[in-house]
Amino acid sequence: MAIRLTIDGQKVEAQEEQTVLEVAREAGVWIPALCHHPAVSPYGACRLCLVEVEVRGRRRLVTSCCYPVQDGLAVFTQTEKVMGARRGVMELLLARAPDSPTLRELAEKLGVTESRLPKVTEAERDCILCGLCVNVCREVIGAAAISFVERGVEREVGPPFDEASDACLGCGACAAVCPMGTVDLRWHEGELEIVPFKNRVPVVRCRECGEPITGLPYAEQIRARLGEKLASAVELCPTCKRNAAALAQKKAGAAGRAYVHHAKTPYRDQAPCSSERPGRASEPGSDGPDRCSQGVRAK
Repeated sequence: MAIRLTIDGQKVEAQEEQTVLEVAREAGVWIPALCHHPAVSPYGACRLCLVEVEVRGRRRLVTSCCYPVQDGLAVFTQTEKVMGARRGVMELLLARAPDSPTLRELAEKLGVTESRLPKVTEAERDCILCGLCVNVCREVIGAAAISFVERGVEREVGPPFDEASDACLGCGACAAVCPMGTVDLRWHEGELEIVPFKNRVPVVRCRECGEPITGLPYAEQIRARLGEKLASAVELCPTCKRNAAALAQKKAGAAGRAYVHHAKTPYRDQAPCSSERPGRASEPGSDGPDRCSQGVRAK
């Protein structure tokens, strides 16, 4: 059953279990968010997705990435209260990552140029504690190789006891979802390093071009799940996969054209029907068998 609500006066429909942020994005309404990713559960860490909702005549600020839609809900994304709260949150984030190009670009859209707060972490880290890397490692990969450690201004993301974790598979999912580019993959000779978590794993290279693909533990896990028939999924890099797919498509097209040409070519030893013989016309009412209609080859 469709749920009806309004976003900035625009009537929209949503499905149960959708959040305000998801519905707003489907409707083309821009709401900033740095900690949201469809692959993991909503966390509401960055607080940039704040909106104002009205339920039974009462308004309040909520995080749109966590707030479920309900029938008759009124959502406001650009009120002065909302924009003021977002600017305040942005100043807090800039204090953690003052030199981040991604964050500064978003800050300009919100009208924030500098943070009035002192820096609370090293500028080169640029981590805003969004939690995406932690959640994707635990929920999607199932490794839980990293987590939040410490409290207050000392809070950060890292492996247990600040040492390289044996649970890390080297999949690179943490780097893929990081909105700030803080998590980086560094390829060494025969090893993959996950920065800044100090995790190192052996590397699997493409069997065609030799380019590094992923960590060996992750490749072995994928092989175990997919089986030997689909093991090639972790044996080729993306470029070689595309080249192999293009070559297979080309061969399939050539084979299809050859089959069509063969099907249209008449048998060489098939006798022509009477209408096709030179100087003869077909005789209506003839009692003789028609070789063309019966597909009989001439002896």
